[in-house]
Amino acid sequence: MADDGFIYLDNNVTMPLYPTVIEETRPALKEVYSSRSAACRVTILIVAMLIPMFLASCSKRSQDAEKETVQQSDNDFLDKDAKPDERQYLVAAKPFFIAIANQQYGEAYALLSSHAKARISLNQFTPAAESADFQRNESNPMINVTAEQFAELMKYVEAALGIPRTPKMLHVFSTDPDVLNRRSKEQFGAVDSMFAIGAMPDSIPAEVRRASLRGQIHTELSPEQLERVAQTQGISVQELKKEEAFDPYLNLKVVLVEEDGELKVGYFEFLPPSMMD
Repeated sequence: MADDGFIYLDNNVTMPLYPTVIEETRPALKEVYSSRSAACRVTILIVAMLIPMFLASCSKRSQDAEKETVQQSDNDFLDKDAKPDERQYLVAAKPFFIAIANQQYGEAYALLSSHAKARISLNQFTPAAESADFQRNESNPMINVTAEQFAELMKYVEAALGIPRTPKMLHVFSTDPDVLNRRSKEQFGAVDSMFAIGAMPDSIPAEVRRASLRGQIHTELSPEQLERVAQTQGISVQELKKEEAFDPYLNLKVVLVEEDGELKVGYFEFLPPSMMD
């Protein structure tokens, strides 16, 4: 119903977007301008929502993928084009990424802020299969998580996305306080906030949030995971491994907060590869 320039959409009909869908469709909404055709834009959205993110992305890597796995130093995976004022955030998040990549989950846990340890949802480690599962996980988070519990939760990441092995890349996504606190009035502000902080709980104070970073970590797939990927591609596991562009990885979203005068990990989410990475 339209009246005086306003459009009313009943939320019972226009259901809220599932977080993983927003992750996939954000580039199509904001960055894909290959056609002015509305039909084309809708097609892009449908493809972004329906294509299997993980399995279809593993064989989508560039021809230089193999070279990227060879790091000359710990800083090789940091964004070379970062602005000078963003450098501090890359340096602060780097140890967490290295600890995860080295499967040093105790060290990674030690880098978490008190806010991150106070409340952790299973959704941060593996995407829920259904919206109802997502809501249930958010409604029943783990409280005051220990290092041992964190290590156990990382098994969900390994089972879904493979065992972490080396950092691939890390860049600053946003330092905008409005984006970091879901207050942006921009046209796509809500989408930017979802991409930046995901399901970050409101219990983490707005005034301590400093930056959102996105990164990738190379992973090693289990025989079962390799078989699933190969079946999706219609080839054998041996053929899959020979493909120069085959380079499995996971995405890691991190929000830095300031605590006791230091930048620490205030929130994180492990995510599958995206067709838009």
